[in-house]
Amino acid sequence: MENGQAELTNKIIINNLKKRLEKSKENWPKELPGVLWAYRTTAKTAMGETLFSLVYGSEALIPVEIGEPSTRFALAMEESNDEGLRTNLDLLEQRREASLIRIARQKQIIERYYNRKAHLGYFKIGDFVLKKVFQSMKTTGVGKLNPNWEGPYKFRGIAGKGAYELETMDDKILPSSWNTVHLKKYYF
Repeated sequence: MENGQAELTNKIIINNLKKRLEKSKENWPKELPGVLWAYRTTAKTAMGETLFSLVYGSEALIPVEIGEPSTRFALAMEESNDEGLRTNLDLLEQRREASLIRIARQKQIIERYYNRKAHLGYFKIGDFVLKKVFQSMKTTGVGKLNPNWEGPYKFRGIAGKGAYELETMDDKILPSSWNTVHLKKYYF
């Protein structure tokens, strides 16, 4: 996605969120603690732990369990539980390290999947490329016969990891950088 498109999408999302907040301005402060509680006490896939347990060393008891006695609550109130809590606190640092290792492994899996699926092209300065024409940039009324690629453009330089600066054939620099996924080499 081109930078301009990403900015436009972000503006649309932010505007929609602002509208929703304005509509429920009096309700969201009441809802926020519940939302935060749910977020902090839900196990995250990458970590395999809840945020609450990584901070306090044990799983949280939901307010309903405290108000309505349950087996879990009854066991949590016994003195033998104090020893278990101390053990959990002693092992907390190891659990945090294990979570960091799981997060790193998850990132590696995602990176490997992306690298397998993305056919990244590498270009040299001066190479000619075609850039992808996005649906939002196509002229109206042309329909499905509109070209999907436009150019050629000259590869000018590297703007960042996987992002390239392009210029037109008459040496005018394009205002935004392009990701390598949306470019392909042009052969004369």
